[in-house]
Amino acid sequence: MLKSQKFSHLFKRHRQRWLVTLVVIFAVLGFVLATTNYYNQVVNALAKTTNNVIVLPTVNHSSFVLGLDLQGGTQLVYEADVSSVPEADRMSSLDGVRDIIERRVNSAGVSEPIVQINRTLKGDYRIIAELAGVKDVNEAIRMIGETPLLEFKEQSTDAQPVDLSPNAEAVAFNEQVMIDAKDALKEAVSTSDWQALADKYQVVVDTTDSITADNQPELFNALQTLSVNGVVAEPIQTNDSIIIAKLLSKNEQDNPFKDQEGQTPTITTYSAQLLNFPAQDESPVLNIGDNWKNTELSGKNLKRATLQFNPQDATPEVSLEFDSEGAEMFANITERNIGKPVAIFLDGYAISVPTVNERIPDGRAIISGRFNVQEAKLLVQRLNTGALPVPINLVSQQTVGASLGQKSINNSVTAGLLGFLLVAIFMIMFYRLPGIMSVLSLGIYALTVLTIFKTSPIWLALIFIALLVILFISVFNYLKIFDGLFSAGLFVVILVFLVFYANQPITLTLAGITGFILSVGMAVDANVLIFERMKEELRSGKPLSAALDEGFKRAWPSIRVGNIITILTCFVLMAFGTGLVKGFGATLFIGVSISMFSSIVITYILLKIFNGAWLDRHRWLLGARKANK
Repeated sequence: MLKSQKFSHLFKRHRQRWLVTLVVIFAVLGFVLATTNYYNQVVNALAKTTNNVIVLPTVNHSSFVLGLDLQGGTQLVYEADVSSVPEADRMSSLDGVRDIIERRVNSAGVSEPIVQINRTLKGDYRIIAELAGVKDVNEAIRMIGETPLLEFKEQSTDAQPVDLSPNAEAVAFNEQVMIDAKDALKEAVSTSDWQALADKYQVVVDTTDSITADNQPELFNALQTLSVNGVVAEPIQTNDSIIIAKLLSKNEQDNPFKDQEGQTPTITTYSAQLLNFPAQDESPVLNIGDNWKNTELSGKNLKRATLQFNPQDATPEVSLEFDSEGAEMFANITERNIGKPVAIFLDGYAISVPTVNERIPDGRAIISGRFNVQEAKLLVQRLNTGALPVPINLVSQQTVGASLGQKSINNSVTAGLLGFLLVAIFMIMFYRLPGIMSVLSLGIYALTVLTIFKTSPIWLALIFIALLVILFISVFNYLKIFDGLFSAGLFVVILVFLVFYANQPITLTLAGITGFILSVGMAVDANVLIFERMKEELRSGKPLSAALDEGFKRAWPSIRVGNIITILTCFVLMAFGTGLVKGFGATLFIGVSISMFSSIVITYILLKIFNGAWLDRHRWLLGARKANK
């Protein structure tokens, strides 16, 4: 006999043992992934108790991604000015704004931002951004407010001459700010009460950690020469502020990349107390008048922006490259404005007014002459992050505290545990031994769903899902309830979505937790159908093994149809709902999908353990008696 045939025969002979072993592995893996903190505590306690004789591997901590209503954060409401956008194009423009804001806050490290478009009864268009975990409203405003509005305008009549003189008002303002900063510096050297200084000069005092040569080079260089509690000799001028700094601490760490070329052996970071005096931009203000009209070209047509240097004088320039549609528009604009200026506006201000010498067919434009290298880099970063197709104005801001969210979590956990307990009591009292097995499968179901909710390493999540697939196919193939392409298609769709959610964790909101708790009750629906069918088969006189198999086979069509209807509803909620509704649909979909696995596969495997003559003699444990002969 061939080795493969021997293995196949051995597997069939010990099928039940193999399946039970896989269920145990699956349950243990689910417990480890769903409760990483508790598992690591148990492992550490075990190692300590046994004096490191028994040392089990720990797992990297993975957490649930909580939404704004549970974690706390910031909600910003913007009003979009669509007066210059045709009615037919307004929604597409606002979709572009929403996508750009999402991209912007994602790049800042905010997880799962919710950005929605809303239209008021008055017909105003508003954009609502919910940023979970962001407690600083000013930081949230900065994330979104830095997204520029890029416009290209041409003359409608004769334009006024462009004034490139320095911004005299800003220069005078900054001179006075520097005088105030020097006065404050004299007092800062001899006092530790910097808050009093901040109140006196009406500026901001704060403490900043992790100052490095990369993130704040001017401040880092000034702090290098100081000892702890030393104060800088002169105010430090940056692009947007004038700073007085006191060194609080210095930290040096090994650079993990020190062996690479250009890397230092240590990474130095400073912690400092700062007095921030706001400065103003001294760049020239382009006074070009109001005789300009919008063209069809805007930031939404921008493909990429890059920093380059003028070959004549080595001044920094920003090169713009448009997409195919934008390139065609730009070619038309330059063709009809040969010998005339075309103004480039950023956030409503003219930043460059070049004169067109010839038609430019390649879709490239240059912004030059008004910034240093650092400013050019910042502009490139902002443009590549996304230029808004329509201007937006902040009309409302709100900070949501995490205390209410924690209370909601506690109440939800209590409700979930209570629901689980009531379901368990009912199933055990009414169905006895099958009820106990259904409760065990319900516990594995809860661990499975929580694992999919969490942020786990993708390779570990895929192993977990692979075990799920093996168990699913083994039982369904044995029971022969893969009845055609319909069931197979349902299985593939569910599998694809589960893999997606394993790699893209769910953001849990209060509505999402509600969907999960609802699915807990629905998870035993299939078991109720199966057990009732099984009792009917037992009452008709069939042996226990045949009644068990027939109960699952006959219940499957009803289970399949009922779950398909719920899953289709979930798809509708996820496709057309917004925010909280999507979260509810996603958690309910995952719960219903996993319930088909736990109620059929896990329960069947566990019941097969007791399938024998002993149980056949004690049918009261199944809630059914032998038929009267």
